[in-house]
Amino acid sequence: MKKINRFTKFLIVYYGILQSLHLLVLARAEFILWYSHMAPFPILPPPGGWAAEAMPFLYGLAGMDVIGILLGIIFSYQYLVNKKYKPVLGLISLTIFISGAIVFAAGTFPSGAWTAHPVSYWLMVILFAPIIPLYINIISALSYGRKNK
Repeated sequence: MKKINRFTKFLIVYYGILQSLHLLVLARAEFILWYSHMAPFPILPPPGGWAAEAMPFLYGLAGMDVIGILLGIIFSYQYLVNKKYKPVLGLISLTIFISGAIVFAAGTFPSGAWTAHPVSYWLMVILFAPIIPLYINIISALSYGRKNK
């Protein structure tokens, strides 16, 4: 296994736990949406509620999230359990995850949802922010590896 520093190891563990919890939160949200037709965390609505046109956007984003989440869990599992560091898998998962977060923010912020529920939305930002250094670390490691081949 390639030697990686402790901070990166911590971030891989954190990412795996975070994505596992993210999957549970999405499953809970889908259950609540399905049975009560109310938008729960993590898609708390703006003051007037979500427009009907917004729901397909949110469902599509959730679908992409699930793909990124599963890849992230596999990436973390491969490292933690199988002792195999798969930076390309991590890069793919993190790219899906980060681009999804940007699209989510771009789609929900202008609606007023963040103003209506600032603690919930900013908590997500805080929880997911530590993943950025992992993304940068993986890109750097892959770039460095290509230069030294």
